[in-house]
Amino acid sequence: MMKLKLLIVDDEPLAHKVLETYCQKIDYVDIVGNCYDGISTLNFLNKQAVDAVLLDIQMPDLTGLELLETLKNDAPKIILTTAYAEYALQSFDYDQVVDYLQKPIRITRFIKALERLKKTLLLETEFRGNSPVRIEEKSDLATSEFISLKDNKIIYRIAFSDIRHIQSWGNYLKFFLKDDSVKIIRKTIKEVETELPALQFLRVHKSYIVNVNYVASIEGNQIKLHDQYIPIGKSYSVSVKKSIGG
Repeated sequence: MMKLKLLIVDDEPLAHKVLETYCQKIDYVDIVGNCYDGISTLNFLNKQAVDAVLLDIQMPDLTGLELLETLKNDAPKIILTTAYAEYALQSFDYDQVVDYLQKPIRITRFIKALERLKKTLLLETEFRGNSPVRIEEKSDLATSEFISLKDNKIIYRIAFSDIRHIQSWGNYLKFFLKDDSVKIIRKTIKEVETELPALQFLRVHKSYIVNVNYVASIEGNQIKLHDQYIPIGKSYSVSVKKSIGG
């Protein structure tokens, strides 16, 4: 695999130094630029394509989230970096955001974010290709405990128990499975919600459905699944806390 081209965007020079030091330890990434505000970032991205941006949220003139609004669908993949945990929920509103890192960033957490980025980019590259027809079976459970999902030339037959959560992604859905793989299907979240067992799957946000068996905790307006946090939408808050928290 070719090296991932990363752009660091942060108004603090020390933050650049920390992230550069981390990146130097990872052989599949290459820092192609450093920007210190949103305007210079826009100018850079208009001239050069990158695979992902390590993007600070709190910056003068144009914040990281305002920059994402400006870029919209033209944004590369984003790993948000900030010292303020309250921005975590907002980050879920952007399809291009792969991960959210809270400062001070530990190298182990940083590496995990880059692995997630690499996996996402590889998955999308594979998804755009022409795959042969195949059926994937994730378990040997009875047919009634499966969901069959068809997209292009691929038919997935996935056990309900293997699905951790589902995320709406534009006109597609991402199915996050217990073996850490991800399947992308052309389907709406409203359509798939009717095909899932109501006692096992719960809509917690306009863009998320979770398997309640994988819920580790409810922390404020977020649900913790394994090592990932899922936002709870305001209109779903009461039903979620009643269903999961009793």
